[in-house]
Amino acid sequence: MERRQGERSVSKIFVADIQPSQDVASTFVLADKQLRTARNGTAFLTLKLVDKTGEITGRVWERAEETGRILSTGGAVFVQGRSETYRDEMQIQVQRIQPVPAAEIDPSDFLPAGPIPAETLLEQLRKITAGIKTRSLAQLARHLFMDRDLMERFKRAPAAKSMHHAYLGGLLEHTTAVAHLVSHISQHYSDLNRDLLIVGAIFHDMGKVDEFVYDLSIDYSHAGRLLGHMILGVQILEEKLAGLKNFPAEESLLLKHLILSHHGDAQFGAVKLPMTREAFVLHFADDLDAKMNTLTRIMQDSRSGDKAWTAYQPVFDRFFFRGLPPDLTEAPGMGCEPEEEKGVQLSLWSSGKKD
Repeated sequence: MERRQGERSVSKIFVADIQPSQDVASTFVLADKQLRTARNGTAFLTLKLVDKTGEITGRVWERAEETGRILSTGGAVFVQGRSETYRDEMQIQVQRIQPVPAAEIDPSDFLPAGPIPAETLLEQLRKITAGIKTRSLAQLARHLFMDRDLMERFKRAPAAKSMHHAYLGGLLEHTTAVAHLVSHISQHYSDLNRDLLIVGAIFHDMGKVDEFVYDLSIDYSHAGRLLGHMILGVQILEEKLAGLKNFPAEESLLLKHLILSHHGDAQFGAVKLPMTREAFVLHFADDLDAKMNTLTRIMQDSRSGDKAWTAYQPVFDRFFFRGLPPDLTEAPGMGCEPEEEKGVQLSLWSSGKKD
């Protein structure tokens, strides 16, 4: 899409196409802004600029405080500046920035969508639930899929604001993957309640249909900030159970426990610790799929780091090895590894809060 800037048209430049030392004049969504102070006491504004291809940091040095007051997060902004690489990451030194009216932008430029069609994923999920043998749980799954309004939101919702599956359709993609995982795990550990796990997988993040809003950017709703997706998910489950007669009380209790405990630990947002084998399985399946999606995105970001290694990833407290390029026989020296990180080994499974 093009927008008129003065007497000339400006084509949309996507984040993924920005190269170092490039003049940038394009529209982005302002996802976040922070007024900071440099070591010399100078105030500057840090911006998180996003579109459907990714995000990039913007820095405003001139009239930082004044600029911060006129910019609203969640809105579109027109940015003029120059790109540069700083600590292995691309950023824009902003020379000019101004709000853009909603009528002048194309919303499809700003919200990324998942790679797999929603109908394909939903059909996969239906096939998994078709194998449920427990009558009450099969009835609950059918009752859920019959809610057309909920299913439309479920197909469109993201799974997170900025971490794993943070795009339209991400929630359905993540849910389908977790359902596949718990189904396969149940085949190996035959004492697990497979039917309960599959329904729990479907409901575990269902509250995210109400936790997020997604028009120009993904952000938390008021209910999302005040309650969170686990509480919202239990509410959705209770609404569905209210429409069923004589649903077993124990199954209802165990499903709620699966929702409330699937983050595994209170420091990562779990309302309760996992207290059943099924709760442990759901937690690790959820965590595995979330981390694999995040790692895939990190590995594919060719603008960060070099060919063999990614840039340092603070969320995981490490670099990641992409593999040696064909023209190299051994890895180059990193050079930029922080001194305090050398020789440190940290657990992948204990780092970072999940969305």
